[in-house]
Amino acid sequence: MWKLLKNDFLIERTNKKNMIACLIVAIFVFGFFSYTKIENSQRLIDEKASEYQSVASALTKFQTADAMDYGNGSDLYYNLLQQQRYVVNQSMAMKVDRPQLYLESGIKLAELRANAFDMEGYEKVATNLPSRTENQLDSLFYQFMDRTGMVVTQDALSFFPFLLDLFMVLGSFWFIFMSIFSCGILIEEFHHTSLIKGYPVSFDKYVLAKCASSMFWVGILIAEIFICSLPFIYFYGLGDANYPVAIFDGNFKVIPTIEYIGIALVYIILISIFTVLLSVILNVLLKNMYLTLFVQLLLFIAPSLFPSLVSLVPFNPFNYMNFTNLLNGHSLELAEPVELEMLHGLIYIGISTVLMLIGVKLFFTTGKLKKV
Repeated sequence: MWKLLKNDFLIERTNKKNMIACLIVAIFVFGFFSYTKIENSQRLIDEKASEYQSVASALTKFQTADAMDYGNGSDLYYNLLQQQRYVVNQSMAMKVDRPQLYLESGIKLAELRANAFDMEGYEKVATNLPSRTENQLDSLFYQFMDRTGMVVTQDALSFFPFLLDLFMVLGSFWFIFMSIFSCGILIEEFHHTSLIKGYPVSFDKYVLAKCASSMFWVGILIAEIFICSLPFIYFYGLGDANYPVAIFDGNFKVIPTIEYIGIALVYIILISIFTVLLSVILNVLLKNMYLTLFVQLLLFIAPSLFPSLVSLVPFNPFNYMNFTNLLNGHSLELAEPVELEMLHGLIYIGISTVLMLIGVKLFFTTGKLKKV
């Protein structure tokens, strides 16, 4: 078995697909760094400028008379005016380096938004304002920072803040990347079984060896992400590994940056194993890598296309493949809200992986393949 793994590695290290994958990961990391560097200096200020425009757009949906002293403006209209003022306060607080004012304004802004959700006519402006979940996450973050006395920072280029942003982006499309990476696994062997008849091992062990070889390269890709990020330590420092991140995990809570990165790594590894095994099974059934990729992508977007399926089948592992949306509480904003939890996602993906592994083992147990 070890000789087979060694042989697979020697073959795979010259595989153009693996070389291209490594190149794509390196380009993505440095490209994301370049984008972050451009946005870094005024990150929070730009966010507040965008929020100001959104509130201003919401205000344009009211009658001009509402703005007059003698106008009969609604509660929602005056609420939006106050929101606009606190957004401006936050922007100015960052420009003049007054982080405490930024937090105090943020707490009041979140309270105003929470009140606005239940006001008459809110549905007219809902698309211009943060959702309940987004507002709850913002409110939790501001209150935690205010309570602990931590200072708000715009730094996104040091090691830990950069990795946090990077894994948040990766969480949205890692399954897609892995589907493309693994959709061709064993396709030639399934078309031409004579390719593996020279190996003195059973077919199931050969298949598992190929899966292990693919996961070895996934490990290289993950290591490459960290290696490409190491130079940022020299230029920008480590950053704060304990800087808080607000998430939803059955309830709203705050976790440190290093914990979020750890959760992301566990999800990335589990999703990778899941996708490789799924590719093997689909290639057996479909005998076509493009059909395999199409089916995988269809399964991935199914929860978005049919949101009712998420609440109907909460144990569907594809509900958890976008772990960034999972931790952002995206499931709470569906037409039929459902509380998806991180631990449940790990369990369901893990169980599905084990079942597929058993299926692969049983399906391909065909005895020793004799040497030709």
